[in-house]
Amino acid sequence: MKEELFWECLAGPGIISVVGAGGKTTVVSQLANYGVCHHISTMVSTTTKMGSLQVKPWEPYYGDDFLLGSAYVQKQIEEKRIGAWFRSLAGHKVVGLEPRTVDELHRAHPDWMIVLEADGAKKKWIKAPKSHEPVIPELTRMTIGVVNLRALGAPITEDVVHRIEEVCRIIDGTPGETIRPGHLVTLIEHEQGLFQYSRGYKVIVCTGYDQSDAVLVEQFLRILKRVPLQYVLLVDGYRETFRIQQVLPWS
Repeated sequence: MKEELFWECLAGPGIISVVGAGGKTTVVSQLANYGVCHHISTMVSTTTKMGSLQVKPWEPYYGDDFLLGSAYVQKQIEEKRIGAWFRSLAGHKVVGLEPRTVDELHRAHPDWMIVLEADGAKKKWIKAPKSHEPVIPELTRMTIGVVNLRALGAPITEDVVHRIEEVCRIIDGTPGETIRPGHLVTLIEHEQGLFQYSRGYKVIVCTGYDQSDAVLVEQFLRILKRVPLQYVLLVDGYRETFRIQQVLPWS
């Protein structure tokens, strides 16, 4: 029941864009599952790329035709399923929708919850976006930023960090240096950091909570208080073991 109440604070009609690193696809999937289970008309897509095997269970529509795509999703929703639509299949990846198409969908179906993976991170724990990232539709009502707390205390290496040079520039760090709580907060609040181009409410989902140093996490949350957010979610596990442990209302 507690888990249900936690998801309730995020779910609802409108566009939700998920950015960052360390669990975006899991957040998209879990939020979409909650939506369907609670009779919210729910669609998933991306404005970048996702793994084709990750989206296969949703049996998506592929194509550019707005009428065919939206009709296909509507049929899935009427069948009490998650609707899914991507532009094309490219090898092991699917190519997502243009942000203007997502905005048009929202105008046509304002009762739908459209959950988007709007960023890429090559399976790393933290990242800095490129100049054109994330790709967030104009009508987004909430931007969810995902950060993996396991990065705290880890070295700044290619195994942990996506776009390492840009991350070092933002946090004023050097490769090999230990990632401290202040570094992670700087990456979140910097104008070229996690929430670059974000729209609507800002929410942080902190994954890896159960596998992180409790002292470092406490320091991180204390420093994070300076960042204006709607909620901070502390999450254990990954994919099937993903569980929200706490939802912290923020100032």
